[in-house]
Amino acid sequence: MNEHPQQQARLFLPVLLIALALVVWFGFQASQLNQERSQLANLRINQETTYQNAQKMRAQLDSLAAGTQKLASAGNRNAQTVVGALQQRGITINAEAKPAAQ
Repeated sequence: MNEHPQQQARLFLPVLLIALALVVWFGFQASQLNQERSQLANLRINQETTYQNAQKMRAQLDSLAAGTQKLASAGNRNAQTVVGALQQRGITINAEAKPAAQ
């Protein structure tokens, strides 16, 4: 019976150290994840202007391509040449497509 309390006393310190290490580790991981989340949010905010500009350019390009397709359908030889070259490269133009909602 004397060994039981003494054995518990020997196990208390290692168990306490392991528990403390786990708490510190989980706290560190939570801190790192929070910091990375903040950095990702800042990156997204910084890229928003570039994304909006890319969307505008895409809409302009789609409009230009649709206009070229309409000219080609109306018989304009230069427009037909451009549309033909695009089709050879695997690019199709849908003149009837509506711009994507933003």
